[in-house]
Amino acid sequence: MERTVVIYKSKYGATQKYAQWIGEELCCPVFSIDDFSKARLADYDNIIYGGGVQAGGIKEFDRFKKWIKPLVGQPEKKIVVFAVGLNLDNADGRMQLRDINFDKGVFRQLTCYYMGGAFDPARIKGIDKALIGMVRKMLTDKGLNMNEDERVLLGRIEGGCDLVSREQIEPIIREFKN
Repeated sequence: MERTVVIYKSKYGATQKYAQWIGEELCCPVFSIDDFSKARLADYDNIIYGGGVQAGGIKEFDRFKKWIKPLVGQPEKKIVVFAVGLNLDNADGRMQLRDINFDKGVFRQLTCYYMGGAFDPARIKGIDKALIGMVRKMLTDKGLNMNEDERVLLGRIEGGCDLVSREQIEPIIREFKN
């Protein structure tokens, strides 16, 4: 697809996989945000950004928002975002992510798609391990007061999971092919 680009930030690979699949389907280039620059956005009419979710924030989304702020709302620019995480398959998780990341008026108009991520407890280190440990403790401290969504999240944290599937990119593909 002409003048379309996919930009992403991935730490463990799930977001990168989605970005590559979207690029394949739309026949467009795919770049890590670390290998892209704000100046290059002028070359594209359709901009798709994806990032993994950590502590409620979409990775590197603050940097991306600074880049696109003057472009949001321009009729010749279409900008969408996709977020990849373990707790986005429920309305509360999506609403919380939206409130944290799309807090300013101009960014509220952006469409955000939510995709399941992957988690391997053996691969996490450092701050990620500490954050996951805190979430795990908060959930286990609830004991019998955990709701079903919290039990599912705890199971994903404790046992690992892979929620990544190519079918999850279909709404984005439809939006850009229409």
